[in-house]
Amino acid sequence: MDDVLVSLGTVAGTVTVCQALRRMAREMLQPPCPPPQVGRGGQTQAPLLELATELFSTLQLCLCTHELRLLGLSGVMPGWGPALVLVYLITLVHISTFGSASCNPVSSLEQFLCGHCSGQLALFKVLVQLAAAAVAHSLSEVIWALHLSDLHLHHSQSQHKCTSALNTSTLSSGMLVEFACAFSLRAVIFRFQHLAPTPKMHLVVGIITFLVFAAGDLTGAVFNPALAYSVTFNCEGNTFLEYALVYWLGPLLGALTAVVLLDKNTAYCTSIAVQTQKPTEKED
Repeated sequence: MDDVLVSLGTVAGTVTVCQALRRMAREMLQPPCPPPQVGRGGQTQAPLLELATELFSTLQLCLCTHELRLLGLSGVMPGWGPALVLVYLITLVHISTFGSASCNPVSSLEQFLCGHCSGQLALFKVLVQLAAAAVAHSLSEVIWALHLSDLHLHHSQSQHKCTSALNTSTLSSGMLVEFACAFSLRAVIFRFQHLAPTPKMHLVVGIITFLVFAAGDLTGAVFNPALAYSVTFNCEGNTFLEYALVYWLGPLLGALTAVVLLDKNTAYCTSIAVQTQKPTEKED
């Protein structure tokens, strides 16, 4: 039980620190009035603030996932029920605090394809997300080296070794699973794009939790290239190329298929815009 409490405390501390960093970035980088140059899709938020929000939010997502993955693999969680409730709650916290950040290179590409940001900004977002993912991997090892719990101690003593979450019989099966997860999430967002923000947020959290339950034993149900790069690519069992095909190409193809099938020029792009405008933190 102590291991669970320490891990939950680590997650709570991570969210608190990243929230404070986002607020500091907003106070320092948000101009007193909208920028004179309005981006594609009518976007007026300062680009530096967008990148800072992506950085700290992706860092939060990856750090929390590292800790929860370690907790899940330890076997101390009593069954699927509490684990799914925890996934639901932490996903709800993430979406509630991320603001405009997507923390997902695929979503950044979608925003560019739908005309909601420039190609240059989309590229910088992807680079920032991958950089935050790499930093989160190293920072997690630093946190575990503090030996705050027996779970952290044992993981440090094992040199932070982890095994691949890819448990499908073939790479193509793994790609298909990640493809289906990415496509399903976007299809649900499109189908219910006209819902009010609060029920829509819970719907998105619910579908993510369901996908984790349905596909978690097969690929880990990541469907986020930056998150996969942080938590999976350093694990034993597969090569970098194999991981890239499953966790990068799979979700990318799933998202692009959704864009094509769900009309990228009209309703679907509207749904992407609504999705990325998540509830922002209250100003102090």
